[in-house]
Parts: sequence; structure tokens; C-alpha cells
Amino acid sequence: MQYRQSLDDVSGTPPCNLSIAELLLHALVIEREAMHRYTELANMMAQIGNKKVSRIFSKMSGIEAKHAESIERQIEGQKLPVLTPSQYTWHGPEAPENTDSNRLFHLMTPCQALELALKNEKRAYEFYSDVVDDSTDERVREMASDFAGEEEQHVAWVEEWLAEVRPADKD
Repeated sequence: MQYRQSLDDVSGTPPCNLSIAELLLHALVIEREAMHRYTELANMMAQIGNKKVSRIFSKMSGIEAKHAESIERQIEGQKLPVLTPSQYTWHGPEAPENTDSNRLFHLMTPCQALELALKNEKRAYEFYSDVVDDSTDERVREMASDFAGEEEQHVAWVEEWLAEVRPADKD
């Protein structure tokens, strides 16, 4: 599955030959950002009275929190580099699963919110797939492949939820 963005959507430095520690740091940022953003979207959907979509985003936030906890356990006891924001190799200014706060607004429909989530999950999948393609370290490729598989599952879930919401959403 490939989720390539248009050149208009891509900026920044693509993934490079990351170490295990650097990949884990990137993954931790991705999961934490996604957890916070999904919590924010869940609250927005609850405020407009869409409990179903609010529960979807709460569920996604919980999944991302579990992923972050798993990564934190893998990091325990390792000597990690300190990365500055410019050393993260995103395709844009934000982590792949993070939505620019300026794109969130109180009149956002459930369909629009899920479309943003879908785009973010695809960006995360693309990031990990690029790490697999770029890495010369077999362990990094395996770990990135596992992360990509998780993101691919998230894409499938969001696509299913979006298909359920789209007919009822009257933009």
C-alpha cells in the first residue's frame, strides 16, 4: 500500500538512514502527537454532539497511547541521542500523525475530522515505509516495517469509519 502525497503537501527532509534509537524517538513523537490530537478531535466531536465519532477518536487516542507506552518500554535503559526539532526527518513541519492546529475548527464536520485522521495515518505509514526503503540496518527495517503495519491497520479502520460516517454527514 503506498500513500504518496502530492509535491505540494511534502516539505522538509525525508527519512534517512536512522539508527534504532532515532527511529524509536521518531516513533514516540508520532504516537504522542497522535494521542493528543485524537483526544482533541474526540472532544470537538463530543461538543457538537456526535458521540459515535467522539468514541472513535477516543479509541484511536487510546491505541496511540498504548503504542507510546510500548515504545517507552523499548527505550528504557538505552542511551538515546538528543534530537532538536530540525533533526526529526518529517516530510513537513509536523510529525506525520499530527494535524496543524490551524486546520481544526469548531464547525468541523465528523467527515472532515475523519478525513484529516486518514491523511495523518497515511502520512505515518509513508514515513515508516520510507525508513524501510532508506535504512541499511536490518533491525531498523524490521522495526519500521512493524510500525508501518500498525499504521496500515489504522488506515483501514479510519477508512471503514469514514465510509460509515460519510453518508450521514451533510457538509
